[in-house]
Amino acid sequence: MNVQAVFPVLQERADDLAVLRQMLTDDRLGPARFAFLSGPTGCGKSELLRTFARQVTHDGGTYLGATASRTEHLVPFGVWAQLFRGAAGLLDDAQRHAAAGEAPGDGSVPLSAQVVNTLCLPLLDAVEQLPGPVVLGIDDFQHADAVSLQCLAAVARRLGTKPVLIVLGEAPDLPSAQAVLQAELPLEPHSRRLRLRPLSRPAVRDLLTEHLGAAAAERLSDACYDITAGNPLQVHGLIADNRWSAPADGAPAVDSGYTAAVLSCLHRCGDEAQALARHIALLDDPASTRVLTQLAGVDTTTLMRTVNTLNNAGVLSGSRFRHAKARTAVLDNTAPSLRAALRGRVAEVLYRGGAAPVTIARQLLAASPVPDGDWTAEILDEAARTALRDGEPDLAHDCLVRARELEPSDEKLRASITATLFDIEWRTDPCAAIRGLPALAPAPDGLDGTDEGLRAAVPLWLDDVESAVAGLQRINAAPEVYAPGAAAHVQASLQWLRLGYPSATGRWEMVDVPEGPDSATPFADPLSPEVQGAVLLSRLSGTGPDTALADEAERLLRRYRLNERSFAVLLSALITLVYSDRPDAADAACRRLTAEAQRMPAQNWQALFTAVRAELAFRSGELADAIQLAHTALSTISQDSWGVGIGMPLGTLITAGIASGQLEIARRALRVPVPDTLFETPIGLHYLRARGRHHLATGQPQAALDEFTAIGALMAEWAMDVPALVPWRSEAAWACLALGDRARARALTQAQLGRCTALQARARGEALRALAACGPAERRTALLEEAATAFAECGALRDRAAVLRELDGIERRKELSTLGEQTVMERQEVEPKESEAAPRGRSATTPAQRSGPRPGQTVPRPCTTAATPRQQPFVPATRPPHGARPDGESLVQANLSDAERRVAELAARGHSNRQIAARLYITVSTVEQHLTRVYRKLHVKRRTELTAMLRPAAFPPAEARAGR
Repeated sequence: MNVQAVFPVLQERADDLAVLRQMLTDDRLGPARFAFLSGPTGCGKSELLRTFARQVTHDGGTYLGATASRTEHLVPFGVWAQLFRGAAGLLDDAQRHAAAGEAPGDGSVPLSAQVVNTLCLPLLDAVEQLPGPVVLGIDDFQHADAVSLQCLAAVARRLGTKPVLIVLGEAPDLPSAQAVLQAELPLEPHSRRLRLRPLSRPAVRDLLTEHLGAAAAERLSDACYDITAGNPLQVHGLIADNRWSAPADGAPAVDSGYTAAVLSCLHRCGDEAQALARHIALLDDPASTRVLTQLAGVDTTTLMRTVNTLNNAGVLSGSRFRHAKARTAVLDNTAPSLRAALRGRVAEVLYRGGAAPVTIARQLLAASPVPDGDWTAEILDEAARTALRDGEPDLAHDCLVRARELEPSDEKLRASITATLFDIEWRTDPCAAIRGLPALAPAPDGLDGTDEGLRAAVPLWLDDVESAVAGLQRINAAPEVYAPGAAAHVQASLQWLRLGYPSATGRWEMVDVPEGPDSATPFADPLSPEVQGAVLLSRLSGTGPDTALADEAERLLRRYRLNERSFAVLLSALITLVYSDRPDAADAACRRLTAEAQRMPAQNWQALFTAVRAELAFRSGELADAIQLAHTALSTISQDSWGVGIGMPLGTLITAGIASGQLEIARRALRVPVPDTLFETPIGLHYLRARGRHHLATGQPQAALDEFTAIGALMAEWAMDVPALVPWRSEAAWACLALGDRARARALTQAQLGRCTALQARARGEALRALAACGPAERRTALLEEAATAFAECGALRDRAAVLRELDGIERRKELSTLGEQTVMERQEVEPKESEAAPRGRSATTPAQRSGPRPGQTVPRPCTTAATPRQQPFVPATRPPHGARPDGESLVQANLSDAERRVAELAARGHSNRQIAARLYITVSTVEQHLTRVYRKLHVKRRTELTAMLRPAAFPPAEARAGR
């Protein structure tokens, strides 16, 4: 019978089994035959022994087996008892000799003749009586106790004619206790050494095919081999993991089966291998041999032998784990207390070896206890600064918190740690930063403390004016105590205090405070970024926007990268561009800064930049984007962390909700509580304006007027009555119109127009629109046309579209009025004839018909075929009359190209140039060029005339004809 057909052989082990069978049956080898099975841990020695044992017993032989254990290698007769567990009497004798101390477990005392005669000679007789050939198999032979080996050597020397094959499975890379037996072994040809190797790639594929099928084997075999290096134990672990799993990416599932196999391999490799694996798992990067020898506490030779053992077992590749799950399994299988203690040891070794501060810091963060010495706090502080530069604020924060807990003795180091920790918390969680302010002591001499003044002014953000004033007074009173440069930054903070809380100017007394840079050279380079930001906003709020101011804002945005020192000037430059009506430049810079803040991450800055983007979207007429961005800004940081700054996104959200007709959004935003001190800041003006608009939209004109006049009083008190910031007069004019006070409304709008400079186009447009509503009717069209031009200059597309619709309405009303007069004249001419034809005493028309149309009544256009020239209104021959509806043929006759026609039709529907460009996938400049040619070909001068000429009902949508 074919033995392999009954007992399938493991992959690539058929030759080894054939050698063992030959040794068992070859009479030329004598009675005592030894076979050593060696190979890396997990390569299949145990499975090969079990398969051979089944074949021996199947053929009528006897197999006596034992498995040595690393934990029992000092137990006397441990292996011997497993081999002959059926001979109860012999075991009793062995236990009695062991108890009497005649057979020490370490083999230091050779067995006496009495023990040999008692235990070994009777066993020889028992072996002679066993049927067939006899096989003694000992697995993990390297862990066998020395006493059992002495007994085995004694039996081997005394074997008679009966063939006995002794098969010993061992790991050659591990030390063993077989020296006594090795001296007794017969030389060749009585002994053979079989070296088992890991499976090859084809063998791994065949094994996967056997268990998972051909398709899975084809997909997974290469990856499985790379993960396991052909170690059969680990391959079987992956087979178990992939039996019911099929990852979508085609990679093999690596789970508990694989990790259990890895841990089993490590356990069999010995204590030194397990310790080395733990240290390697604790390291983030491959370590040098010197570091590993210090960590493991062994010499280089021992280390290299252990590394080779783990490489041969498929656990490591070089000094790295073959798979991340193996590293995780080693760490998870290490007790937390031991893991924390080892990390402290790793950090100390890495520090002595000159490793990078961040690498050492990661170990210190998880170590317990932390090694003694100020070096740990120094490394954590240095690592925090590196992490900040690399955009890892969370790591920096953790390092500084741990460094502060260590309480270093160096005063400079303590101050540096506390100050840096404050800066990190300020950009992520202002509330936490404010709580840490009491710990900020004066910076010792020699420490860079130029931000002391700014930190003292931080409570302003959370409406604690008194604390900010007290901090600035403390620094200003004793500048020698603080680091060089702090006094200059106190002056910057004072400017920010004046800008942010102009009502609080009289609450403190500061000594020797300069008034700020000379207005002739307001942007000199020696100024710090913080001072430059304050200068920008001071000019903006004092004299309003101008070209030089806007140009400087763009230059500063190009010059500075986002960090703690530059944040204030960058935000100031953005605000300057917003109120200077440069939306494109502001939007591009705002998007870039928002992305930078998100990468850092700096949630506080990200929220503020997003709030500015929301205001930009509102001013450009993109209401849905404005609402979404305002919501995003409010949700980026907590409501408490916003402080008085919450007025920015809330004000934008309220106004955008009202403008889009979604009053519920505005109502919900108004229910969000705001600090009382918000109304002492310029941000409060923005919020008050939004609240006034809500009053006006909900039918409360008097409340709205009160809000707008309150804004005016504050702006006058703070000397920042600039229409570009808050055009409160035009807002109040609408409230006056709703109350019926046209004279006051007209006076307010005229006053706003008088204060608007050339760069305040938006405020000028709003004033002109309001003046058109309350001024003389004959000037309304001219005023609205001026307003449309002003809104076009500043990019207020939605406001411009609204003005154009008003102009179109005026044109249509004029047309209806003209038609009404014409109809009356026609009836007056035909009425006498009809009266003559009518029966005497009866009227042919009703009084209403004779009196003409009522105001607002639509009068049908008379039939042009029956009209005489005297009956038609005068229209210049160079352009078609208002209200004409030319079809596609007439437009073709006007020599409009397809592109010009599509642009003209969308413009007639009221779309802005930007919206047309987006719909037709062309640039805004191209749209403007097309419109210029359309105006010339159709003999019109402005969009309102184009709208009247090209009624939307006259043609299908341009997108439909364009195939969109």
